[in-house]
Amino acid sequence: MEINPSIFKAYDIRGTVPDQLTSEAAYRIGRAFAQYIWVTALNKEQNPLVVINADARSSSPELKQELLRGLMDEKCHVIDCGLSTTPLHYFAINHLKADGGVMVTASHNPAKYNGFKLSRRGAEPIGEGSGMEEIRNTALRGIFPVPSEKGSVTEQNMETAYLDYICSLVDVNAIQNMRIVFDVGNGMVGMLLPKLLERLPMLEAEILYGEVDMTFPNHEANPLKDETLKDLQKAVTEKEGDLGAAFDGDGDRVRFMTSSGFAIPGDIMTAIFASYLLKQNPGEKVLCTVNSSRVVAEIILQNDGEPVMSRVGHALIKKGMRKYNALFGGEFSGHFYHRDFFYAESAFLAMLKLFVILSESGKSLDELIQPFLRYVSSGEVNVAVADKDKTLDAIALHYRDAKEISYIDGISVVYDDFWFNVRPSNTEPLLRITMEAKEKEALEKQLTEILNLVKNT
Repeated sequence: MEINPSIFKAYDIRGTVPDQLTSEAAYRIGRAFAQYIWVTALNKEQNPLVVINADARSSSPELKQELLRGLMDEKCHVIDCGLSTTPLHYFAINHLKADGGVMVTASHNPAKYNGFKLSRRGAEPIGEGSGMEEIRNTALRGIFPVPSEKGSVTEQNMETAYLDYICSLVDVNAIQNMRIVFDVGNGMVGMLLPKLLERLPMLEAEILYGEVDMTFPNHEANPLKDETLKDLQKAVTEKEGDLGAAFDGDGDRVRFMTSSGFAIPGDIMTAIFASYLLKQNPGEKVLCTVNSSRVVAEIILQNDGEPVMSRVGHALIKKGMRKYNALFGGEFSGHFYHRDFFYAESAFLAMLKLFVILSESGKSLDELIQPFLRYVSSGEVNVAVADKDKTLDAIALHYRDAKEISYIDGISVVYDDFWFNVRPSNTEPLLRITMEAKEKEALEKQLTEILNLVKNT
């Protein structure tokens, strides 16, 4: 049986179930991943140790079972850590010193989707240019020997160990009394948040949509989309909360909201975290993506840090985090990467760090962010195009007199009063435009100009 090659993405494996992602594909991916891990394992004399977790989508049990069967047929020792968030999965790989891991999840995508996030030892992601092509080709070929022996599987719950670890990374006792409203969006954070709050008695908490139900009956669990934040905004303002926090489906992203109901973009939060962390660790490197606000690099430099620009995408950012031994990294989407969390993202850890920042500053979140809102932004504007490369060439030609042009991820163009990045989507025929300017009028004028250029190319 053939499997659909479109499920193999730049950062993970993902598709609709069962038309794109099938149980047969899950089995083959298990075998292909295991063969890759056999090659990359530190100790090739022992059968590889692989950690698996899953989210609570209705398709997850069957996909996990077929994945497990594939791993077992390649003689892997598997530790099944059950239902979890993706950050807990990353912790489990490291805590158990596994050779790799697979998280069965489609992150923030709607219920009909599912997929796999693949990692090597240390929770180092497998993606484009770092193993995905090899696994893809092996799975598509589908030629596997009949197993002469099978691996083993044991079960282990890592929830308490995970919460112990992230709470050890901040001074929890420094957190002062606050009223917090959480929107879990019926995602996997609902399993862990009440247990975390038991450790934080100083917080008065209200949880929206905390029951895990990954049919997502209330709204899509994607806090990058402003329309998913309406209920949180209403609750924060009506309950006079000090802040709000909204999570995505698999719990690796978080978006924060002020008491006035302002949903803070992830790049502005990156600047806030960088400012605080660099005061304690001057001279360190902080990663930010090409579509981030200019304020991020400015704040990093003002606090004696070194900004490092990265392409967008968790696998690429984690690669850069390791390469530069970066202290911290963040992106517009609400992924926040921590060196003290294996260079990976943990929404809970970012949240705990913010609680400490607010407690020590004595300011409200609205007051805290004001110095960081220096520019006006378009947010991310997606435009469908027939030929992404042709359109990018047209943009480069049109703006050839710019003060600065770079090609780290798509094209970034800088003028004195405005700047923008245009990058191609990895999965759709879209260009993603992010523009920023000193004044609103300049933003509106220049955004209209580039949209007309893109649409007419």
